[in-house]
Amino acid sequence: MKLSKSIEQAIFVLLMLALQEGHKPVKSRVLSRLLNVSDSYLKKVLMKLSKAGLIDANASKRGGYTLHKPIHETSLKDVVLAVEGSRFEAGFPSRGHVLFNDGPHVDEGETKIAAAFKKGMESYYRELDRLKLSELLHEHAYRDGAVNWEDPARLDKAGKH
Repeated sequence: MKLSKSIEQAIFVLLMLALQEGHKPVKSRVLSRLLNVSDSYLKKVLMKLSKAGLIDANASKRGGYTLHKPIHETSLKDVVLAVEGSRFEAGFPSRGHVLFNDGPHVDEGETKIAAAFKKGMESYYRELDRLKLSELLHEHAYRDGAVNWEDPARLDKAGKH
């Protein structure tokens, strides 16, 4: 299973917001420039994170994005569900009734397949929930924020990729 680039971008955004000096808002254009992705693309990711309650958006002149809750409360599962939703939990598409004429046996087989996928997804999400994003950072760095992402020198350097 390969996860989308959007999940990677979402993780970076959350880590960057956790590290933002004084936990001040960061504008999407700053985040997109530092991540070297288009602002319109990143805004779609940011909207998903906001709808999932992981970040807050403030559209004022001094606004931007901030974490909705402390980074130690956000798991990898939260990010995956925010960005991808539960698309992996879709039902098993039945083609068996077209190919085979033993309806009850086909139903039984589909039920077994659906149960296996359900158990697998439960295990998958349980593992993802164990990893809190704070484990990817030094506690002293995210407690009060250690980086000013909007520093012009940092932005100039980012623009030279």
